[in-house]
Amino acid sequence: MHENKPPLVTNPRDPRFLALLNLQTSQCRSRTNLYLIEGIRHLARAVEERAPVESVFYDPSVLSNHFGRKLVRRLIASRVPTVRLATHLYRDLTLAAEPQGIGAVLRQQFVSFSTVRPIADSLYLAVEAIDSPGNLGTIIRTAEAAGISGIFLLGLSDDPFHPAAVRASMGSLFSQKLVRCSPQEFTAWSRAHGVTTIASSPSGLLDYRALSAEEPALSGRAKRWSRMGPAAILIGSEKRGLSPDLIESADFTVRISMRGHCDSLNVAVAAGVLLFEMAS
Repeated sequence: MHENKPPLVTNPRDPRFLALLNLQTSQCRSRTNLYLIEGIRHLARAVEERAPVESVFYDPSVLSNHFGRKLVRRLIASRVPTVRLATHLYRDLTLAAEPQGIGAVLRQQFVSFSTVRPIADSLYLAVEAIDSPGNLGTIIRTAEAAGISGIFLLGLSDDPFHPAAVRASMGSLFSQKLVRCSPQEFTAWSRAHGVTTIASSPSGLLDYRALSAEEPALSGRAKRWSRMGPAAILIGSEKRGLSPDLIESADFTVRISMRGHCDSLNVAVAAGVLLFEMAS
C-alpha cells in the first residue's frame, strides 16, 4: 500500500495493540480522553469534520476498498501514526459483522457549558443517564438530523465514546457540540440564558403536540413557550426516566400518548419524535 509500510503488530501483548484494546473500557477512555472508531465511513467522516485523529490502525488483508486504502495513504502522508494489525488482532477490536479493516484513535472533544450562548430559535438536547450506549448513539445521530445546536450530557454514565455509541451514531458524533455538566449546572445555564426546558415523561400533563400549536393549552405554573426563543428537550433513562429535580425544574413536562397495549417507547424513538416535532 505504501513504500514505507507502517509497522506490523502480530503479538497480542504488544503495547501498541494493548493500548487499542484498553480503549474498549470506560476507565481507559476516561483516563486518556481517547476513544476508538472503526470503519471507512466513520474515519472518512472524522477527517471531513476535522476531528482530532491521534492514530490509525488497519488490517491490510481485510482493507480491500479502494477509497479506504487511499484514505490510509492520505493519513500516513499527513504523518498520522499508523500501525498494521494482524487479522486475529484486528478482529478483537471490531464490533462489525463484516469488518472493513480500518479504524482510528480519536481525542474526545467537549465544550464548556459556560461558553454556550443560545441564540433565538436554537434547540438543544439534554440527556440524563441513558442506559444503552446504542440508544445514546442513535439519539446523537437523530439530533444531527434534526439540526440540534448542542447536546448536554447530564449523567456520569452517559458515554458518547463507547464503541457501541460511536457505531450507532454513524459519524454524527464528530459534528456535534457535546457539553458535559451536572443537572444543576444545566438548570442554572438554561435559566441564565432564557432557555425553555421541556422534560419528557410518561406522566407529563401536556401532550407533546401542544407545544407546536399556535396557542398551546397550558395551565398552572407553566408559561407559554415562544417558538422564536431557545429551547431544550430533556430525555432520561430508559428504566428510571428523568430525575425528579430535573422534572421539577422544567418549564414543561410532556408525554407521548400511545395507542394499543404499548405503555412505553424506546428512548431513542421518543427522542426522535420530540426532536422533529420541536424542530419543525
